[in-house]
Amino acid sequence: MSTSVTAFTDYTSARQYLEAFVQSSTFGNTPHLALQRAKALMASVGNPQNRLPVIHLAGTSGKGSTATILAALLHAHGLNIGLGLSPHVRHLLERIQVNGSPVDESDFCRVLGEMVPAINAIQSSQWGAPSFFEILIALSYRLFEQHGVDVVVMETGLGGRYDATNTVTRADKIALFTEIGYDHVEVLGNTLAKIAFQKAGIIQPHNRVLTFLQAPDAQAVIAAESAAQDAQLTIFIPASAIHNLHLYPTKVLFDLALPDQTPLHSLRLSLAGAHQAHNAGLAIAAAHLFLSGSGRNLNEVAIRHALAHISLPGRMEQRRWRGAHFIIDGAHNPQKMYALCNALASLYPGERFVFVVAFKQGKDHRAIIAQLLPLAMQLILTRFDNQDQGMPVKAADPDELAALLPLNSNIPVVVTPNVAEALAAAAAHASATSPTPEPIIVTGSLYLLAEVYTVLDGTQ
Repeated sequence: MSTSVTAFTDYTSARQYLEAFVQSSTFGNTPHLALQRAKALMASVGNPQNRLPVIHLAGTSGKGSTATILAALLHAHGLNIGLGLSPHVRHLLERIQVNGSPVDESDFCRVLGEMVPAINAIQSSQWGAPSFFEILIALSYRLFEQHGVDVVVMETGLGGRYDATNTVTRADKIALFTEIGYDHVEVLGNTLAKIAFQKAGIIQPHNRVLTFLQAPDAQAVIAAESAAQDAQLTIFIPASAIHNLHLYPTKVLFDLALPDQTPLHSLRLSLAGAHQAHNAGLAIAAAHLFLSGSGRNLNEVAIRHALAHISLPGRMEQRRWRGAHFIIDGAHNPQKMYALCNALASLYPGERFVFVVAFKQGKDHRAIIAQLLPLAMQLILTRFDNQDQGMPVKAADPDELAALLPLNSNIPVVVTPNVAEALAAAAAHASATSPTPEPIIVTGSLYLLAEVYTVLDGTQ
């Protein structure tokens, strides 16, 4: 077994090394063993996750948005912030950010090289080769520690209980839950209670817990796990906290009233949709919970600055291409699609849209499509080929998706497997039907967006 550090001279060679660990897990049916392997890997690199304060996010919808908003809020309060996201849209290093920017490729290569002896040791142990994701989480925490961050905001990958991010054992961790719904049911379970049980597994002894008000079955599970772990539970209730909501295509204005805090009026969030105001409210509540732990208060100027400058790819993102107006959103489950369609109906009352759609295999395609149909003028079904995620990602067959439409549906459906051709067809249809057409909606999966951006940016 080699104990020497490997020098990766460029990012490409480092990524090629990591690719060898895609699908390397042998514990698909025994996830508790995969978690033990992740813990062994973390221990072999010095357990950096336990030397940093951590806010750990789980949930079905809104994790990436809430984590990004929370990181920006804490940075605006003068803290150095490590942010761990999953998945990425364009570049792997979007997953490892310090103060709002991806880490340098050179830092990534250096730290991965330092980790090779530990990776070799785990690979030759009883645990076998660590997965791409497990290596990435260990690498993230090492980078965050080396950058001297004051707190890490870490999004779970899948579920929570057996996720590779669930290696933090600090009592002062904050477990933060966004809205829980149905997704990954083949892994997490087919009821809200089962799914919530997997998510609630991130709660460790004596943690502080903050959760979006969940459906009763999910809320009961989080409350029970909090009690079992002697954790302090706080519930964020959007209906009580958020008022005077005003929606615009590129922003949201709202008032926020948190318990024992001075109300904040006319907050401007540079993201669209009522759901993003809910995410922002939860993020502000989480920032207050973290800051109060060190005797600090929320600063209104910092909050306003952070919210006004949030930028998130693929969340009701506005783009223009070939004279057409596109809205790009990575909604990939019924809950997320409901939020997108609700936002569209509010912003463009009475209008119908051309949808360019691709889904990942294994999703509840019928339920997602059902959300789209009331707003659809036309469906253009396509597929993606995204091999850059560190795990197998397969797109659903668009012909099979077309077969899921109700027999009485009179909405025109076009199957165009090539993404560039699908976007071009949508743009042509829009310009032909109206001098001021409504936006074209591109949605169905975050994994679709990398190809979409390649086309819209003119690199394909």
